[in-house]
Amino acid sequence: MKEYQRLDSGLLYPCEAGMAIDNRNKNRYKNIVPYDHSRVILRSSSPEDNYINASYIDGYKKPNLFIACQGPLSDTVADFWQMVWQENSPVIVMLTDLVEQNKPKCDQYWPEQCQTYGDITVTLQNTKQSVGLITREFNIKKKASPFQKSVEQFHYLMWPDHGVPKKPAELVQLVKRVNECKAPGTGPMIVHCSAGIGRTGTFIALDFLLKMAEEQKKVDVLRCTHKLREKRVNMVQNMEQYSFLYDALLETLLCGLTDVPVEDIQHHVQKMAVQDLVTKNDGYTREFKALQKYSEIHLLYTCREAKKPSNTGKNRSQEILPADIWRPILMSVLSRDGSPGYVNAVFANSYAEEDKFIITQLPLKDTLPDFWALVYDYNCTSVILMNRVQDLDETYPKLWPARSETKQGPFHVKVISEKPGAGFNKITLSLTKNKESTGSKLEIKLWEMNNWPMGKHLPESPMTIISLLGEVERCRQQAQDSHILVTCSDGASRSGLFCAGSIICEQIRTERVVDVSFAVRTLKRKRYHLIPDVKQYSFCYQLALSYLDSFETYGNFK
Repeated sequence: MKEYQRLDSGLLYPCEAGMAIDNRNKNRYKNIVPYDHSRVILRSSSPEDNYINASYIDGYKKPNLFIACQGPLSDTVADFWQMVWQENSPVIVMLTDLVEQNKPKCDQYWPEQCQTYGDITVTLQNTKQSVGLITREFNIKKKASPFQKSVEQFHYLMWPDHGVPKKPAELVQLVKRVNECKAPGTGPMIVHCSAGIGRTGTFIALDFLLKMAEEQKKVDVLRCTHKLREKRVNMVQNMEQYSFLYDALLETLLCGLTDVPVEDIQHHVQKMAVQDLVTKNDGYTREFKALQKYSEIHLLYTCREAKKPSNTGKNRSQEILPADIWRPILMSVLSRDGSPGYVNAVFANSYAEEDKFIITQLPLKDTLPDFWALVYDYNCTSVILMNRVQDLDETYPKLWPARSETKQGPFHVKVISEKPGAGFNKITLSLTKNKESTGSKLEIKLWEMNNWPMGKHLPESPMTIISLLGEVERCRQQAQDSHILVTCSDGASRSGLFCAGSIICEQIRTERVVDVSFAVRTLKRKRYHLIPDVKQYSFCYQLALSYLDSFETYGNFK
């Protein structure tokens, strides 16, 4: 990104204290030291003991709102708590784990119960844990002082080193919570990762830019990052983190924060159904239009392979094409020039796993071997067919034989069993590549939805999808490394409901919140045409309600 490359990098100002021989062992990384003009100076009886690798950082229209610092070393933990006391800091934001990829990133600087560091006694009062976040409350007391201070630590665990969080809205929520915790009259909020520049800089920049957007109705990511780098070296460390700021801002400013605690969802759904007297839009329409606008940016990804003359005939719709960066490639079936084979399919994320779903169109007659190559190459032991086979016309070839077995390219497909279910049929298939070879057999569970007729816009009931999700999950536990293949007539108009339902239900179980907008945004990043209209979108809310009502212990969610 040309904009990011315009930023100055490396050490720009004097940093004699950080480079001093006596202080070198207090730096986690020898090339990341604070500038003299912005460094935190510890109050000490001797000048040689006043150094800590930490920098004052301005917030939006608030000087020194933050302190950005490295993750403490074992020899600097006492200095860290001295800084917390001296600066009257009410909040610590920790954006790293102690060890990442087998490398130490930060020493544990807090006690399990109570411990004294230098002349500061730190007592752990409370710990709360949710998905990806641990909050710890501490009381700290300085020797010979009659006062105690309260400090809250937010330990965010979902941010890989040098990378970005998968869920921008989650980080925005953390920024919001941290600001709510800062009492008036208290000192800077302390933010640290390992080096105190990449994740730390991105967090502080996001806070700055959200406040700027709220007041000025505009953002300036370049200027913000430049200002941060004037206070500490290489803040917002890489281009991925810089791009993430744009993505997080776009998503938040267009879509807002859309998660709803499960205990509030009934009331929220009632409010969503109310129509605005001026626009005549209800809440579902407003929310869906916002996420559609946000998702339009993902239409800019190139689809060169899908548009090649040799591949255009393999697409049922020339509108629904896989972006090059999201599509799986085939190795069992090759193109005429010997390159990996093309199939109209995209990867999509589940709630917890990247690229767990593969979403594809039902094959054409000439692409049936490609369909089975996709199943085989990506170990898709679960296949979800969102159409009734009997509704499909002659342009849709039969996926499995009526009896015995059939050959499709290098693959042999054999029916092992068929079993009717509530709203779907369950077919067990055997898929073998090159029948004479050994060890290449794949057993596949295929679910065919049979209560969503072609002429109907929605399934008869959300419970069908919920039941199907339960069935798939039970089978998937026996094949952890497999992908889930989801298919429908065009690879978009129906497949999104199953995938969105999966994300929504898992988020309810894990976080006890409902965030339909997040689930749909997650899918539309990979294929814009999934969940194509507000009817399917509002159905996702009904699915969430039905899922919660299905629990006999629903009270546990309240």
